[in-house]
Amino acid sequence: MTPPYLVKEIFGPTLQGEGAHAGRSCVFLRFAGCNLACAWCDTDFAPEGALRRSAAEIARRLVELDVHRARLVVVTGGEPALQWDPPLREAIGAAGFRVHMETNGTRALAAPVDWLTVSPKPRFHGGREALALAGGDECKLVVDETTTDDDLLRYQAMAFGALYLQPCMDARHEAHRARAALLALRHPRWRLALQLHKLVGLP
Repeated sequence: MTPPYLVKEIFGPTLQGEGAHAGRSCVFLRFAGCNLACAWCDTDFAPEGALRRSAAEIARRLVELDVHRARLVVVTGGEPALQWDPPLREAIGAAGFRVHMETNGTRALAAPVDWLTVSPKPRFHGGREALALAGGDECKLVVDETTTDDDLLRYQAMAFGALYLQPCMDARHEAHRARAALLALRHPRWRLALQLHKLVGLP
Protein backbone atom coordinates (compact mmCIF):
# COMPACT_ATOMS: atom_id res chain seq x y z
CA MET A 1 0.00 0.00 0.00
CA THR A 2 1.37 3.41 -0.97
CA PRO A 3 2.01 5.67 2.06
CA PRO A 4 -0.59 8.45 2.03
CA TYR A 5 1.46 11.58 2.75
CA LEU A 6 3.59 13.36 0.15
CA VAL A 7 6.37 14.99 2.19
CA LYS A 8 8.82 17.47 0.72
CA GLU A 9 11.12 17.52 3.73
CA ILE A 10 11.40 16.89 7.44
CA PHE A 11 14.23 18.83 9.05
CA GLY A 12 15.61 20.18 12.28
CA PRO A 13 16.42 21.01 14.89
CA THR A 14 16.01 24.64 13.95
CA LEU A 15 14.29 27.75 15.28
CA GLN A 16 10.79 28.87 14.43
CA GLY A 17 11.49 32.09 12.61
CA GLU A 18 8.05 33.69 12.45
CA GLY A 19 5.13 34.81 14.55
CA ALA A 20 4.43 34.58 18.24
CA HIS A 21 6.76 31.59 18.72
CA ALA A 22 9.75 33.05 16.86
CA GLY A 23 12.99 31.91 18.41
CA ARG A 24 11.67 28.59 19.77
CA SER A 25 13.48 25.32 19.09
CA CYS A 26 11.45 23.03 16.83
CA VAL A 27 11.47 20.61 13.91
CA PHE A 28 9.67 21.11 10.62
CA LEU A 29 7.36 18.91 8.60
CA ARG A 30 6.88 20.35 5.12
CA PHE A 31 4.31 18.83 2.80
CA ALA A 32 4.56 18.97 -0.98
CA GLY A 33 1.77 20.55 -3.00
CA CYS A 34 -0.28 23.72 -2.75
CA ASN A 35 -3.61 24.90 -4.12
CA LEU A 36 -2.37 28.47 -4.70
CA ALA A 37 0.29 29.73 -7.09
CA CYS A 38 1.79 32.74 -5.32
CA ALA A 39 4.36 34.21 -7.68
CA TRP A 40 6.68 35.29 -4.87
CA CYS A 41 6.58 32.11 -2.76
CA ASP A 42 10.03 31.43 -1.24
CA THR A 43 9.39 27.75 -0.49
CA ASP A 44 10.07 24.71 -2.66
CA PHE A 45 6.96 22.55 -2.29
CA ALA A 46 7.06 20.94 -5.73
CA PRO A 47 6.23 17.22 -5.91
CA GLU A 48 9.60 16.60 -7.56
CA GLY A 49 11.92 15.21 -4.91
CA ALA A 50 9.11 14.59 -2.43
CA LEU A 51 8.67 11.18 -0.78
CA ARG A 52 5.61 9.18 0.19
CA ARG A 53 5.60 8.49 3.93
CA SER A 54 3.28 6.86 6.43
CA ALA A 55 2.14 8.51 9.64
CA ALA A 56 4.40 6.19 11.65
CA GLU A 57 7.41 7.01 9.46
CA ILE A 58 6.80 10.74 9.86
CA ALA A 59 6.45 10.51 13.64
CA ARG A 60 9.57 8.35 13.91
CA ARG A 61 11.64 10.80 11.85
CA LEU A 62 10.46 13.77 13.92
CA VAL A 63 11.59 12.02 17.09
CA GLU A 64 14.98 11.24 15.52
CA LEU A 65 15.53 14.87 14.56
CA ASP A 66 14.26 16.39 17.80
CA VAL A 67 17.54 15.79 19.62
CA HIS A 68 16.88 18.56 22.16
CA ARG A 69 13.42 17.17 22.96
CA ALA A 70 11.62 20.42 22.25
CA ARG A 71 8.69 18.29 21.07
CA LEU A 72 7.39 21.06 18.87
CA VAL A 73 6.74 20.47 15.18
CA VAL A 74 5.84 23.19 12.70
CA VAL A 75 3.65 21.71 9.96
CA THR A 76 3.71 23.70 6.76
CA GLY A 77 4.03 23.37 3.00
CA GLY A 78 2.96 24.05 0.38
CA GLU A 79 -0.49 23.84 1.90
CA PRO A 80 -0.60 21.37 4.80
CA ALA A 81 -4.39 21.34 5.12
CA LEU A 82 -4.55 19.39 1.86
CA GLN A 83 -3.02 16.34 3.59
CA TRP A 84 -3.45 16.83 7.35
CA ASP A 85 -5.81 14.23 8.83
CA PRO A 86 -6.68 12.41 12.09
CA PRO A 87 -4.28 9.44 11.66
CA LEU A 88 -1.29 11.75 11.23
CA ARG A 89 -2.41 13.97 14.09
CA GLU A 90 -2.73 10.90 16.30
CA ALA A 91 0.71 9.55 15.39
CA ILE A 92 2.49 12.86 15.95
CA GLY A 93 0.59 13.53 19.16
CA ALA A 94 1.39 10.06 20.48
CA ALA A 95 5.09 10.85 19.92
CA GLY A 96 4.69 13.77 22.34
CA PHE A 97 4.71 16.68 19.91
CA ARG A 98 2.76 19.90 20.02
CA VAL A 99 1.65 20.75 16.50
CA HIS A 100 1.90 24.28 15.13
CA MET A 101 0.51 24.69 11.60
CA GLU A 102 0.79 27.44 9.03
CA THR A 103 -1.95 27.39 6.40
CA ASN A 104 -3.18 29.75 3.70
CA GLY A 105 -6.64 29.36 5.23
CA THR A 106 -8.47 28.16 2.13
CA ARG A 107 -9.22 24.70 3.53
CA ALA A 108 -10.88 23.62 6.77
CA LEU A 109 -8.70 21.38 8.94
CA ALA A 110 -9.61 17.70 9.07
CA ALA A 111 -7.91 17.34 12.47
CA PRO A 112 -7.04 19.79 15.25
CA VAL A 113 -3.68 21.44 15.91
CA ASP A 114 -2.26 23.12 19.01
CA TRP A 115 -1.45 26.44 17.35
CA LEU A 116 -2.89 27.73 14.09
CA THR A 117 -1.28 30.40 11.95
CA VAL A 118 -3.41 31.56 9.03
CA SER A 119 -1.43 33.33 6.31
CA PRO A 120 -4.00 34.62 3.82
CA LYS A 121 -2.91 35.52 0.31
CA PRO A 122 -5.62 37.96 -0.84
CA ARG A 123 -3.90 38.62 -4.16
CA PHE A 124 -4.22 34.94 -5.08
CA HIS A 125 -7.56 34.06 -3.48
CA GLY A 126 -10.85 33.96 -5.29
CA GLY A 127 -13.56 31.54 -6.33
CA ARG A 128 -13.19 28.21 -4.58
CA GLU A 129 -9.84 29.33 -3.15
CA ALA A 130 -11.49 31.96 -0.95
CA LEU A 131 -10.61 32.12 2.74
CA ALA A 132 -12.31 29.28 4.65
CA LEU A 133 -10.72 29.90 8.07
CA ALA A 134 -11.82 33.21 9.58
CA GLY A 135 -9.95 32.72 12.83
CA GLY A 136 -6.93 31.19 14.49
CA ASP A 137 -4.20 31.87 17.03
CA GLU A 138 -2.49 34.32 14.71
CA CYS A 139 -2.82 35.89 11.29
CA LYS A 140 0.37 36.46 9.30
CA LEU A 141 -0.19 38.70 6.30
CA VAL A 142 2.62 38.76 3.74
CA VAL A 143 2.98 42.35 2.52
CA ASP A 144 3.69 43.22 -1.10
CA GLU A 145 2.79 46.19 -3.28
CA THR A 146 -0.84 45.07 -3.48
CA THR A 147 -1.48 44.94 0.29
CA THR A 148 -4.00 47.59 1.34
CA ASP A 149 -5.32 49.15 4.52
CA ASP A 150 -8.63 47.45 3.74
CA ASP A 151 -6.89 44.04 3.83
CA LEU A 152 -5.67 44.72 7.36
CA LEU A 153 -9.06 45.95 8.52
CA ARG A 154 -10.80 42.91 7.04
CA TYR A 155 -8.56 40.39 8.78
CA GLN A 156 -8.40 42.18 12.11
CA ALA A 157 -12.21 42.03 12.23
CA MET A 158 -11.97 38.22 12.16
CA ALA A 159 -11.38 35.91 15.13
CA PHE A 160 -7.59 36.00 15.17
CA GLY A 161 -5.35 36.44 18.18
CA ALA A 162 -2.04 38.06 17.26
CA LEU A 163 -1.72 39.97 13.98
CA TYR A 164 1.57 40.11 12.05
CA LEU A 165 2.78 41.88 8.92
CA GLN A 166 5.65 40.10 7.20
CA PRO A 167 7.40 41.70 4.21
CA CYS A 168 7.41 39.65 1.03
CA MET A 169 10.94 38.40 0.27
CA ASP A 170 11.05 38.81 -3.50
CA ALA A 171 13.21 41.09 -5.66
CA ARG A 172 11.43 44.15 -4.20
CA HIS A 173 11.83 43.12 -0.56
CA GLU A 174 13.25 46.49 0.53
CA ALA A 175 10.14 48.27 -0.73
CA HIS A 176 7.94 45.63 0.90
CA ARG A 177 9.74 46.10 4.24
CA ALA A 178 9.10 49.83 4.07
CA ARG A 179 5.44 49.27 3.19
CA ALA A 180 4.97 46.75 6.00
CA ALA A 181 6.51 49.17 8.51
CA LEU A 182 4.24 51.99 7.34
CA LEU A 183 1.16 49.77 7.61
CA ALA A 184 2.16 48.71 11.12
CA LEU A 185 2.49 52.37 12.12
CA ARG A 186 -0.98 53.13 10.78
CA HIS A 187 -2.62 50.03 12.28
CA PRO A 188 -1.37 49.55 15.86
CA ARG A 189 -3.07 46.18 16.34
CA TRP A 190 -0.64 44.73 13.80
CA ARG A 191 3.02 44.00 14.51
CA LEU A 192 5.90 44.03 12.04
CA ALA A 193 7.50 40.57 11.84
CA LEU A 194 10.76 39.64 10.16
CA GLN A 195 11.93 36.11 9.34
CA LEU A 196 14.25 35.51 12.29
CA HIS A 197 15.64 32.22 11.00
CA LYS A 198 16.93 33.93 7.85
CA LEU A 199 18.60 36.66 9.89
CA VAL A 200 20.60 34.07 11.85
CA GLY A 201 21.29 31.78 8.88
CA LEU A 202 19.02 28.81 9.71
CA PRO A 203 16.81 26.92 7.23
